[in-house]
Amino acid sequence: MAKRKIVRIPEFRMADPGSKGIKLSRLDPGTEVSGEHSIASPHRDDHYMLIVVEQGKLGGNIDFEEIGAEGPFLMIVFPGQVHLLAPQTPISGWIIDFDPAVVDPQLRNELDTRCKDLLPMYQSLSDAAFQQIQKLLTVIQVLYKQPLDTRHKAIAVILTGVLHIIDGLALNIAGTGSPKKNRPQQIKQQFLALLYQHYSEWKKPSEYAEKLAISTAHLNDTLKQLTGRSTMSVIQEHCIMEAERLLHFTDLSVNEISYRLGYPNPSHFIAIFRAQKGITPLRYRASVTS
Repeated sequence: MAKRKIVRIPEFRMADPGSKGIKLSRLDPGTEVSGEHSIASPHRDDHYMLIVVEQGKLGGNIDFEEIGAEGPFLMIVFPGQVHLLAPQTPISGWIIDFDPAVVDPQLRNELDTRCKDLLPMYQSLSDAAFQQIQKLLTVIQVLYKQPLDTRHKAIAVILTGVLHIIDGLALNIAGTGSPKKNRPQQIKQQFLALLYQHYSEWKKPSEYAEKLAISTAHLNDTLKQLTGRSTMSVIQEHCIMEAERLLHFTDLSVNEISYRLGYPNPSHFIAIFRAQKGITPLRYRASVTS
């Protein structure tokens, strides 16, 4: 019997109809980690997963980056990221799955653009912010057991508070000091939000600049100032990351991947991939699957 061709990376949704978009699980030593789906192989989710570890070690990888974090720490796995995570020692802490729709778009953009490069964020059990997060998660756990019609709204508000605290920690780590965003940061966050949504359709910097109501040159100058990379480079890096995922975890041909990413000319896609990674897509696939 012929082997079935893998054309998609396994992606899981929040399956609990009673969660209203938020599900919290307490992790304690001696108890198995339960989730919405199997975590035995690399996969991605259509929702966020906030992990708060008080004690213990978590290992694995997220988008090809090795993770070996020992508590206390916090981290977020973002929608679309391919990951495989497993406890290396008994763990105490929390896992909170939440749908993007339950988070204010501005806060979601800040988390997406600010926290990805800073997580996991290592803490101390005595840190005030970490203690506040622990207390708020405990309140959410209590609310889950209450038969109140409005408990889901209350849980969403408290989760928003937790995410604002994490966003504040990210601001401090980045050295900005103030939660007030300046205009360049706003442009970057809005651009990245558009990129995550439209990368397979929009390949020209001018398409993003038009949506942002700024000039292409202004967008390019802003991104160069904040990231050191041009708008085109950021667009291509995002597309090539998705190409890496598909090359690694599916059997799609290079041509099929090119079309899926919005490149109608596979030769053009191959040239971009080689410029970004230094090898062709086929050589990359051979290197990661051998």
